[in-house]
Amino acid sequence: MKKFLAMAVAASALAVAAPASAQSWQSINQRQANLDQRIDVGVRNGSLTRGEAARLRAEFRDLARLEARYRASSGLSYGERADLDRRFDSLSSQIRYERRDDDDRRWQSINARQRQIDNRIDWGLRRGYLTQREATRLRADFNEIARLEVRYRRNGLSRGERRDLDRRFDRLSATVEAELRDRNRRWG
Repeated sequence: MKKFLAMAVAASALAVAAPASAQSWQSINQRQANLDQRIDVGVRNGSLTRGEAARLRAEFRDLARLEARYRASSGLSYGERADLDRRFDSLSSQIRYERRDDDDRRWQSINARQRQIDNRIDWGLRRGYLTQREATRLRADFNEIARLEVRYRRNGLSRGERRDLDRRFDRLSATVEAELRDRNRRWG
């Protein structure tokens, strides 16, 4: 009797848990679309390099081919579905990791660099360290870098392109600092 009661409790617990898990379940097509979108967003916002995105997309294509093979055999069995779910979970984790890896934390976004440079230029204008003409020229130099970044981001930023942008921002930053320190030349 105790065994029967324990089995009934376990069965009812599973029946209650099933609808909750069914709500979070996604079809394979939904999962594929979601993963593909996450890769695209990562490329557009710069959190994935071209190389990272290419590697993730290759793995994504491999999963799609595996799914097609499974479906061609006679539809998805429970074991095949579980295998695909496990592989999709793994790919999802890889995307999350790649989008948050150290490369992105070390690289400061264009928006942060823009705010930093704009604040320094505004400060220089308010204090009289920069003329309006100098500030306009410095902002034009920045806009040129911003246009270059937009062009780079179309296919995702490679590490070399990030280094190039960083080098250009560093050079502009040094120019802003030099203009700010050059007050003695104008006032002398």
